[in-house]
Amino acid sequence: MFLIPISSSWRWPTLRSQTTTLSGCLLAVAPSTTRLTLNSEFQSALRRLKPEKHRTPLKPRPESELDFIESAGGRTTKLLYDTTVYIDILQNRFPRRGDAMLRAAEAWHSPVTEAELAATCGLLDPARAQTRGITEQVVAVIERRPSHRTLATDSEIWREAGILSGTLARLQGYKSDQRRRVLNDALLFATARKHGCSVLTRNVVDFDFLQQLDPSGKVLFYR
Repeated sequence: MFLIPISSSWRWPTLRSQTTTLSGCLLAVAPSTTRLTLNSEFQSALRRLKPEKHRTPLKPRPESELDFIESAGGRTTKLLYDTTVYIDILQNRFPRRGDAMLRAAEAWHSPVTEAELAATCGLLDPARAQTRGITEQVVAVIERRPSHRTLATDSEIWREAGILSGTLARLQGYKSDQRRRVLNDALLFATARKHGCSVLTRNVVDFDFLQQLDPSGKVLFYR
């Protein structure tokens, strides 16, 4: 058994109301006025994102206020693909007007989208004839992604994604399954922001909301 030394100045953080985590765990109220102690990186993320400033549900912005591939021109040079991009390319549904942009821009990838694609292989019914072919397509897509173009999710990205997804879940009243989904979106959004990429996605609603919470992140939408 390992003993973990705890400084005598340590104070356990307390919550002023019952809070449910993204994974569905209930955090109980502790009857104490002890101040919350946070490390400097976490404090910095909270100061930048200011979750306490957001009090009312978000509303979708008009499409005229969003960046779509039709109006992007040559301004976007680094794209971090959302899972929707891989799916639409596999199903020949990606808009033709975006082909030139895909060829011109740098394509970047995330372990988050790899996990979502890999989950497809487990979700497919093995009794169906199409499953083997679809699985082979997914494997081919994942294996073609170059490792030097894959952006890892470090602790800074996880912190920011947690704050963003928690704020969004609170504002929009998301249930547990929606909270898990938007955490993945927030991880992708925070990864793109840190590395100077634009997220390329068909998921207009969730990434519009994330960009409203953090306007410094860039997103390029397509229909």
